[in-house]
Amino acid sequence: MFDFNLILIPLFGFLIGLFVSTLGGGGGGLYVPVLTLIFGVTPQVAVATSLASVLPTTAAGALSHYREGNVDIRTGLILGIGGIVGTVIGAYIANMIPPVLLKKLLGAFMLIMLIPTLRSMLKRRKNKNEVKKESSKLTGPKRIIASLFGVAGGILAGVFGLSGTPPVTAGLYSLGLPAMMVVGTTIFVLIFNSVTGIGTYLLLGRLDIPLVLLLGCGSVVGAFLGPKLLKKINPKNFEKIYGPLTMGIMLISGAALLLT
Repeated sequence: MFDFNLILIPLFGFLIGLFVSTLGGGGGGLYVPVLTLIFGVTPQVAVATSLASVLPTTAAGALSHYREGNVDIRTGLILGIGGIVGTVIGAYIANMIPPVLLKKLLGAFMLIMLIPTLRSMLKRRKNKNEVKKESSKLTGPKRIIASLFGVAGGILAGVFGLSGTPPVTAGLYSLGLPAMMVVGTTIFVLIFNSVTGIGTYLLLGRLDIPLVLLLGCGSVVGAFLGPKLLKKINPKNFEKIYGPLTMGIMLISGAALLLT
């Protein structure tokens, strides 16, 4: 009998790749619950598979965004190095905290990330100045702040199997990067989290290679198409909807994790 999962899993990967490459992210927050609830994958394998599956999504998305000029390499490297440190730390933490408590902590953390995002959005609207598409210049305290957001994203990856999108997005957005540059740079930063997470969980023997390949082949296609769609959107209009949409996703995800 034909296994329909051979079609459904790549299709699922395509939809997530398309979705996260337009909003910024790797898809970890979607991979884990869907793999567990719909496809019956055990939580441990779902976490490891998520970290491996977000790599082709982030790599393809980052490359496509870079070609469109939406990646701030300098700022991304600072957060990426922090992400490596955070992912290693997160892997150790995961071995000491019960799974139920981990889920609650993730929900609380995502809600906390709403604060810097909201402050930045209100500041932009108050100033009513057009945000220029240029690389940010980080010096002194800003470098430290940026790296800490990267560490936070890495901890999410190491502990929960997520890509680490919320703190990275919140950090870049609060640093004043335009919305499209936040999306592209976020995806670039998440490459560091994914690679580090893969190395860690590979040592634990929890990677389902066929499952990763099925998800990856679909997600790469979606990740390449996402930036193409963004190119057709007016930057000013995207700037207006990006903040509220990102905050809405954080609020719903955080509340759901806390209440379930």
